[in-house]
Amino acid sequence: MRMEKRKKFRTLKDGILLLQEEAKSRPISIGKILRILPGKGHPLILILLSLPFCQPLQIPGLSIPFGLTIAFVALRMVIGKSVLLPKKLLAKKIPTHTLNMILEKADRTLRKIQHLIHPRLSWACRFSVMQTINGMVILILGLLLALPLPIPFSNLIAAWPIFLMALGILEDDGVFVLLGYLGFLFTLAFFIGIALGISAR
Repeated sequence: MRMEKRKKFRTLKDGILLLQEEAKSRPISIGKILRILPGKGHPLILILLSLPFCQPLQIPGLSIPFGLTIAFVALRMVIGKSVLLPKKLLAKKIPTHTLNMILEKADRTLRKIQHLIHPRLSWACRFSVMQTINGMVILILGLLLALPLPIPFSNLIAAWPIFLMALGILEDDGVFVLLGYLGFLFTLAFFIGIALGISAR
């Protein structure tokens, strides 16, 4: 059964359909999502985990586990699959309602921007050096997302570059990856400004 799911998974739409099928009747753990979507499913996992924070109204209580999971998935992108995620994170279950809401949002977002996405500038997605750099950037963004800061829009600012880069990697669209880098620079400036403001008090 697992081999059949791997064979079916090709695009973001395929991954959404797989998870919607699994989430029909019961909560799914983060560990199971990783098993359902192996290999190139990692960018899809990054998309789904960052998407809830790409809007002003967010789901409370998820930024720390989702941000840390994003960071660990990115670490696996950098140094390989030998990285083991903490069992506590793998066991974290996403309620059926929450996961379905995320998947529906992902599906609506995909339909809106599908005409903009196509393979181009593939060097930004496929070259081994770029894969390492992409993973390191997403790792930093995931850790920033996980910070429990009571600052409006801090999660949103950290999540959008993750979403853009992961979507570009998944669809071999280097333009979206480069847009993610621009967002990363803005995010760094934003958090550095917060740190300087706190230290100046």
